[in-house]
Amino acid sequence: MEEQMLYYRIVRNLNLTKQLTLLTFLCFGSAQAAEQSHHLEHDKSQTLSTLPESYFYLGGEIGINYYQHGCESWSISCDKNSTMSGFFAGYQLNNNLALEAAYLDLGKAEATYLEASNKHIYQGSMTGINLSAVGSIDLTADLSLFAKAGLFNWYGENKGPFSTIKADDWSPSLGVGMSYQLSDSWQARLQYEYFHHLGDDNIGGSNAHTTSIGISYQFGRTRPVIITNTVTNTVTKIVMESAPIELEEVTFPVLFDFDSSKLISADSLQMIVNRLTKYPQATVLLRGYSDSQGSSDYNLALSKRRTDSITEYLVTQGVQQQQITVEYYGEQYPAVDNITEQHRHLNRRVQVLLPKTTIQPLKDHQ
Repeated sequence: MEEQMLYYRIVRNLNLTKQLTLLTFLCFGSAQAAEQSHHLEHDKSQTLSTLPESYFYLGGEIGINYYQHGCESWSISCDKNSTMSGFFAGYQLNNNLALEAAYLDLGKAEATYLEASNKHIYQGSMTGINLSAVGSIDLTADLSLFAKAGLFNWYGENKGPFSTIKADDWSPSLGVGMSYQLSDSWQARLQYEYFHHLGDDNIGGSNAHTTSIGISYQFGRTRPVIITNTVTNTVTKIVMESAPIELEEVTFPVLFDFDSSKLISADSLQMIVNRLTKYPQATVLLRGYSDSQGSSDYNLALSKRRTDSITEYLVTQGVQQQQITVEYYGEQYPAVDNITEQHRHLNRRVQVLLPKTTIQPLKDHQ
């Protein structure tokens, strides 16, 4: 009689820790998927490459379970519903077929029976490995329908007030559902599964009906990469087409101290640097001079040192040597007479000339 009263197929409910673990996993996966999701823009001149057809995936699920024959008719109370959860892993063979293995905990249910004027509570639990083949068809680029069939290797326990009975065996399983591609590698799914005749004569038997939501991560699966339709054997360079640039003529002196070729200030040379580094076609002409004090040969060498000083500075700032032309004249061609010290200072100079230049646009051909 006691064994007959045990004839209900019930399964173990998740404890609080397991529920929190599964919910945390699902929330984390959804957050990651939302961060990665993006929309692909389509263009007539472009096509999408093919997704990888085979890859591994790993995920978790949580849902509710209902036992069709959970309790006997003479039970005082009976809870046939339970919370179920599981983890699954699979290998997608191609776009339409996958092989999957899942560890499932179908939850806990409870029934109360009156025995010898006493109320006794019986609890059952069942876990197991479900091996199945999954076939799918695509409805859209992200939405798919799937069906699955397999075998569930179950392990059950039936606990009463005086004893615990255990059993294990195989039962067939069927399922249907839909999946939605959240992002590059994350997929969500909603599914229903049916497990036929779980349990045996010792612990009781029942059919199980589960409805669950799940999320999985697909290893090695990426969104399509946009590629161009046109195949070319050569790389076409960018052709710059713009109007010619006119650089105006600029001239100014750079003054030096008596008997010195040291630059007093380089600020005035920045305009030269900017122009010549931006436009490699531009040039500069440096003409060196001195005052009339000292011998002509010495003054000629001094004027050369002054142009060399400016040349060295420009080169350190990135100006190319071939952009610079140098001339030096010593005390010849004074700007003013050499009678006063102020006049002689104005003659200790290098005259800078930035010629008027037309910069033609660069045109690179295929």
